[in-house]
Order: sequence, then C-alpha cells, then structure tokens
Amino acid sequence: MSLRLSLPLLGCLALVGCSSATSGKQPGTPSPDPGNPYPGNPTDVAAAGITYMPMRDAGYTLVRHDSLMIQLPGGASQLQLIDRTAYLRLSLTRDTAGYLANIVLDSLQAAVGGVPAVLDSVLPARGTRWTATLTPTGELSALKADRSSTLGDQIGSNLRSLFPALPPTGVRSGMDWTDTTEVPIRADAFDAVERSTTRYRAVDSDDPNARKALKLESNGSYQRSGKGTQYDQKLEMTASGSRSAVHYISPDGTLASAQGNDAGDMTITVPAVGQTVPVKQAGSYSITLSRPPKK
Repeated sequence: MSLRLSLPLLGCLALVGCSSATSGKQPGTPSPDPGNPYPGNPTDVAAAGITYMPMRDAGYTLVRHDSLMIQLPGGASQLQLIDRTAYLRLSLTRDTAGYLANIVLDSLQAAVGGVPAVLDSVLPARGTRWTATLTPTGELSALKADRSSTLGDQIGSNLRSLFPALPPTGVRSGMDWTDTTEVPIRADAFDAVERSTTRYRAVDSDDPNARKALKLESNGSYQRSGKGTQYDQKLEMTASGSRSAVHYISPDGTLASAQGNDAGDMTITVPAVGQTVPVKQAGSYSITLSRPPKK
C-alpha cells in the first residue's frame, strides 16, 4: 500500500515544513515585568522603548517562496516550488490584554511550479479575516480565522512574521534578548506543536527608506511534531530546522519591512504501513509596508 501525495498534502507539507507558528503563544522569554504588567497601559511601556501601538488599516504585501524536495516511496524524488503573494490589511485596537489584532486578506496570488493557481483555489481564501490578541511586545495568541481554505491557512501560518518579539520594556538600539515559545499549529492534515527559540539583536537602521527605524536581527531553531489523518490513514509528522530574519520597526511600532529565510527536514510517517516520506524544505519571505497605517 503506497502513500498518495495529493495537492492538499503537498500544501500541507509547505505549511508544516516552512511556516512560522501563529496559532498561539505560551509564556516564554521575554516575559512581562511582574511589577509592571503591560496590559494596563501600553503607552507606559512605549516610554522606555519601541513597542507595538494602535493602528488602523496598515497595508502589507507578504511574498513567500518555498522549495520542497520530497523523497517518494520507491526512491523517486519530487521537487515542489510554491509561491504566494498576499495583500494584507492590519488594524490594532486597544484591548484588556493589550490589543485586538484584525488582519484581512484583501487579495492573493499563488503558483505551483510557476503555474498560477486556479481561480477556484484562490477565491475561497480572499477576504479571510483573522482575529487575535497581541501584547505590546508581540505575543500573538488566540489567532482565529473566519474560514478555512488551503491557501488561506498557508497565509495564516505566516502572520507571526508581522510581529517579532520585543523585550518587556520595549526595544532600543544595542539590546539583545531571547524568545522561547511553544505553540499549537494547525496545518491541513496535522494538529501539531512547535517549540522554538529565537535570539534577537537591535541595531540602528541601515535602510535609507527607514532611517529612524530599528533593525532587529534574529536567528533561531524550531522542532515540530504532530498527528493527522488523510484518506482515512493516520499520519505522524516530525520536523526541525533553523530560521533567520531581519525586521525594521519604526518608532511608532509599525513594521516598516522584513525579510527572512528558513530551512529544515521533515518526516511524514504512515504507521499502519510503515512508510515514511522525508522532505527537505527551504523557504524565504519578504514583507513590505504598502500603505501607512491610520492612527
């Protein structure tokens, strides 16, 4: 009995193999100062350093490219090249936990192997709206979409890239910090957990288009494990890899731009038949501010 690799599963491989987890965030490092918890007044935290602030209708363009080398049963291999460009709209409004994040997928383009995705796969994703809670230092939790679709879920898995973690008192040039998280993620066939550690360093901007921004350099590693079902077959997944990124944060807490890359190894197992599918993944992304936010 052989493992069939359908388009949804290939999409799942792209999502699990390369995405940044966004479904929630357990307490990690950095964490809030017990003597000055930030949910009370985000503005007080900003006085010490840059944190996220309220905004309305900021426009972002997120471009993601993934390369997957799938080792099929029998020794054959298959290369999958997946490209997505998402046009997003972000608003942050004050909430008891910091902010309520509202993210809308206004438009989307996608291609597999250079061939544009059919309209029937793109249309269900357009207009997807995600809500979540966000602290002033970037802890995103309770992320929920108002619908589920293959492409929409892939975009949703990358939304964490909009909010790099910041130190508890805000970020200033010259600071170093580490963020450790354990989050649940949903990727098509798999319910999984990701554990990651990311190291950050803040320096003055070297971008002529964002001279007043801070440059956040980061690198880290992740491990994932999960289970799922496809074609009535139980599947198991394990993955590990590394990622690095550069984010430019403006003094008002707006993300000016970002770019990053990641690489890892993943194994899909079908326990009932003893088959495994190794996958090597490499990906890159960029985020640009296409429309400044309304304050």
